[in-house]
Amino acid sequence: MAIPAEDLPTLQLSERAAARIRTFRARQGHPEGWISIAPAGLEGERLTYSFALVESGELKDDEVLVRGNEDISFVAPKVISRHVIGAIVDADPHSGALSLETSYNPDADPLAQAVQQLLDQEINPAVAAHGGYIGLLDIADGVAYVQMGGGCQGCGLAEVTLSQWVRTTILERFAELHDVVDTTDHAQGANPYYQASKK
Repeated sequence: MAIPAEDLPTLQLSERAAARIRTFRARQGHPEGWISIAPAGLEGERLTYSFALVESGELKDDEVLVRGNEDISFVAPKVISRHVIGAIVDADPHSGALSLETSYNPDADPLAQAVQQLLDQEINPAVAAHGGYIGLLDIADGVAYVQMGGGCQGCGLAEVTLSQWVRTTILERFAELHDVVDTTDHAQGANPYYQASKK
């Protein structure tokens, strides 16, 4: 059953971004398509996002639909919904590239701040030796969602690093948390430290 548009959570969509999306959808032959938003990685401490045109239709269980305006909707993983809802989506005046500015501030959450500090001070210095980094994406319902980048993205040992070291360290240090989930799209890793063998 479709959710009435007026009941959807919203974000702020600039006229420039709306025009860019309408033009792109028309050129691709999908004038009613949704725009997906996904975490793309970290630039310093700032989370960046990627945008893609997807077919409108049924949402997956782990997705949320967010209204931009009367004819443009966005779909995003629920794990980043706090970043997306109420955010501002704009388009670069020269390249047309979409960008998202979020009002969500993990620094306002003492637990998130403490977990990120642990990552920065104890985990990332070792991970950096392999050209990688791990950042905190969000904390929700006792779960810390992390994103791996650099040499960690696509690395065949990423799950070992996460399960045997990162997850264990975080859970031992913070009783409020019961799991650590890696949200990284490892298939998109451009320069993994250790290349998994292809089967």
